[in-house]
Amino acid sequence: MHIRQNRSIVRLAAVAAGILLFAICGCDKKRSTGTQSSTNALSTSGPGVSHPGQRWVPGMKKTWGLRPLDQPGSIFHVEYSANTSIVDLATVGRTFRGVSADHRIFLFEDSPELRARLIPGKYVLFEGLDLRKVDAYAVDPKSKNLIVGTEKASLSQALKSAQVRFKMPVNFRDIFQQYAAQLEPSPPASAFTDPLRALSEWLQPPVFADIAPNNMEGAFEYADTDFAVWKIQYHFYVPGDSNNMHLDLQLKREANGLNVDLSAKAQMNNFIQQAALNIGDNGVLQFDIRDLDFDSDMDLDWTIKTSENKTPMNEVRFKLPKPARISIPLMEFTELPMSLDISEALLFHPAFTTKEEVAKGGFHINYSGDEGFSLDGSQTQVEGQGEGDGAINQSFAFSPFASFGLVVAVAMPRVELRMGTDELWDMAEIPLPSALTESLSDVLLNNTIAGQWVKKQMGNPLEIEGAAYLQMVISTTAAHSGEQSLVPCQQFTLVATGQTGVDGTWLGKNSNIPPKDLFTKNIVQRQPDSKICGGDK
Repeated sequence: MHIRQNRSIVRLAAVAAGILLFAICGCDKKRSTGTQSSTNALSTSGPGVSHPGQRWVPGMKKTWGLRPLDQPGSIFHVEYSANTSIVDLATVGRTFRGVSADHRIFLFEDSPELRARLIPGKYVLFEGLDLRKVDAYAVDPKSKNLIVGTEKASLSQALKSAQVRFKMPVNFRDIFQQYAAQLEPSPPASAFTDPLRALSEWLQPPVFADIAPNNMEGAFEYADTDFAVWKIQYHFYVPGDSNNMHLDLQLKREANGLNVDLSAKAQMNNFIQQAALNIGDNGVLQFDIRDLDFDSDMDLDWTIKTSENKTPMNEVRFKLPKPARISIPLMEFTELPMSLDISEALLFHPAFTTKEEVAKGGFHINYSGDEGFSLDGSQTQVEGQGEGDGAINQSFAFSPFASFGLVVAVAMPRVELRMGTDELWDMAEIPLPSALTESLSDVLLNNTIAGQWVKKQMGNPLEIEGAAYLQMVISTTAAHSGEQSLVPCQQFTLVATGQTGVDGTWLGKNSNIPPKDLFTKNIVQRQPDSKICGGDK
């Protein structure tokens, strides 16, 4: 780290320029405000177009992301239906205060103009932020901000017509360099070109740190539905001149006499994301998404022990929150905000019976190919080809007395093309803390001004909502008969699956479209491998 030196000249100039700035500001009281566009349609195509999301708006930040409209052949044209209100980019930037991690609750500075755009049961586009269906809104009695409760929008109902097409490379080294550049300090301020910042730096000189352009890492804690705390360490990096991104997750849980030590490591290479969305005048929706040249490997290792006789055996399932997932915005799509997410999810279901029970497992899967999913009206099918394999690398189980079993499932990596983005917004409270989200939900329940709010129950994190996706799912089990049995038996299983699909309700179907399996690998390992333990021998 280093601190900027030799500021005497800058300090003097900053003071003089600051006085001049104060005099100038006193003469100009005008402030620009955003107004809603007179049309509900937007069209752009091909490289070199003017990107509306890049214009400066209060609250937005220069951020990292993908720019699909820079690629040859890209098309973007959307026209919203009469059921959709639009809150323009400038208004969002001026009034936005935060959003819950699941995008169900938004917080804005209250205003009559904003309320007029929010009609429960209808749709709203918060430009640059998300497209949602409005459920209810209320005013927070503490902050006096407007709380807006929402759910995912149906594209076929919110849009009158659409033609969106792009094929873009996903280069992880480039993305990480963008990320590092975002965190780098800006150059020293000039007292003449930026006197206010020069004065601020004179009063409090900044401190700088080196930032690696190919590395993201950190640690945080997460409380699950069993009220146990998981200590999570994450490390995402692109080594050397490699084209692979490595994802390294370490999860530890020490609670209620049940200790978990889980390591999930994956690597995925650069790939090509291709997508097309068409909604015609007849209302028929066509959707196609493909991940080309996709390769991924994953290793899952876990050790689980019990230290008490009475241990809660609730099933725990959660999608790992930020920062343990990467959300990459599609920069130009402020009029239909979308992100490409690299995420992970965990399902953990123990069935131990007493203390001093131990299970260890090591598993591996790999997958490669060109794969995708297409929807034409009511017809769906898998596009492309892919193949995968799996193996049980190590297994050990011990129970001094009774039998036990457990299930550990991890979805990693999962690539989601989803609605909404937080990354464009420079808000300290994005996403809103879970405790605050719960409090705001209670306000919506008890003080609703318009609409009706219903609390959402915990769903299955291995399912995807509001997105098209490709995911690798590795489901593992361990069982032991107990040392008191006639022949102590242990059995480990691995079910590795590659899946692709899309949330049908997001697209506007009446029911969810089941995921399509690209490959499935089932492996059973028994010790001893005999008939008494379920084997063939």
